[in-house]
Amino acid sequence: MTATTETDRALVGRVAKGDRAAVRLLFMRHHARVYRFVVRQTGSEMMADDIANEVFLELWRQAPGFEGRSEVSTWLLGIARFKALSSLRKKKED
Repeated sequence: MTATTETDRALVGRVAKGDRAAVRLLFMRHHARVYRFVVRQTGSEMMADDIANEVFLELWRQAPGFEGRSEVSTWLLGIARFKALSSLRKKKED
C-alpha cells in the first residue's frame, strides 16, 4: 500500500507501534476537520488550534487501545469533543 491509499485504520495500527510518520499522515488528513469542529464547539480559533494539536497527541497515546468500532475520523472527533468541553469547563471555572 502507498501512503495515499493506506487506510486510516492501518495508519492507527502503525501509530500504535510507534510510527511517527503515520501520525503525520493522519494529521495531514484530519487536522483541518478536527480544527473546524473545535472552532464550532468553542467559538475560539486560538483555543481550537491548541485543542486540535492535543487531539493528535492523544491519538499517539491511545492508538494501542483503538478497537476499530468506529471510523478513525469519528474517534478523533470524539476526542476533540471531550477536550473542547473540558477546556470550556475549565475556562468557566477560572
